Amino acid sequence: MKKMMTALAIAAGLASPLAAQDWPSGTVSIVVPYSPSGNTDILARHMAPYLEEKWGQPVVIDNRPGGGSMVGTAQVSQANPDGLTLLVTTSAFVTAPAIQPDLPFDPRTDLTPIANVGYVSYILVTQGDSPFNSLEELVADSKENPKFAATAGLGTTTHFAIEQFIAQSGANFDVVHFKGGGPAVVAILSGEADIYGSSVSSAGDNIASGKVKVLAVLGNDRIDALPDVPSTAELGYPETEIHQWVGVFAPGGTDPEIVAKINADINEVLRNEEFIAKVTPLDWTLEQSTPEGFAAEVDQELTSWKKLAEDQGISK
Repeated sequence: MKKMMTALAIAAGLASPLAAQDWPSGTVSIVVPYSPSGNTDILARHMAPYLEEKWGQPVVIDNRPGGGSMVGTAQVSQANPDGLTLLVTTSAFVTAPAIQPDLPFDPRTDLTPIANVGYVSYILVTQGDSPFNSLEELVADSKENPKFAATAGLGTTTHFAIEQFIAQSGANFDVVHFKGGGPAVVAILSGEADIYGSSVSSAGDNIASGKVKVLAVLGNDRIDALPDVPSTAELGYPETEIHQWVGVFAPGGTDPEIVAKINADINEVLRNEEFIAKVTPLDWTLEQSTPEGFAAEVDQELTSWKKLAEDQGISK
């Protein structure tokens, strides 16, 4: 029996590099747990053609919004760990568990971090025809006339970002959750919400057309994409620095050799000058990462965001 177990172990060891060499053996499905047109969806769709060319197999984007991105995330956690189902999600992966203890998966064990693609800053936006031309004016009026703040979903980074800003500014905003950045921007355009912590890519052409008005960059510094827009630190709110990263995950138990291959291929795409030229105007700061480094980052943030939720009383 012991000899048989040893033989099986040797066979498994030999199979690993072969599995990575033969991967992918079919269509790769990238689950985006948000509605189309949000910044995560846009970035995934920019990446897909380059990965498809490298892998020699179709790469399809599968939007699975809901539950503050947790519906699509749960789906991938239960998928076959063959590397053919991947998750491209935001830092909601580490914020949502802070206020949703009843998730149907364990973020530390049921999904495998592959790569941190990069991050974007948040901008605070309102309707283009809003009577408020500055963040200070909107905050001041909210204290007399309560406003609505949109998020991309319960527990998402946009949720934490707006909660953090409310706590610091004393603004009177009722928070309303939508199924992704796209629907949240639509809520701004329709007047259903008064403010949203968006990304440049999610607000899209609505900024250039004047349909959306940018009031501030949520953080310490201005950004190159919108050099004339002040930061919240400049406006007197120094503790609102928050970025949204986007990362790639596989189901837990995926072959480490496959994970390493996907990581290397993604990093190569992120160095592609043509790709960089496409996403830089959308305020993306691209990263080069390892699976081990990203896993350590995820683990640390799962702990720190849980503490922030408890300290600020942010709950489901």
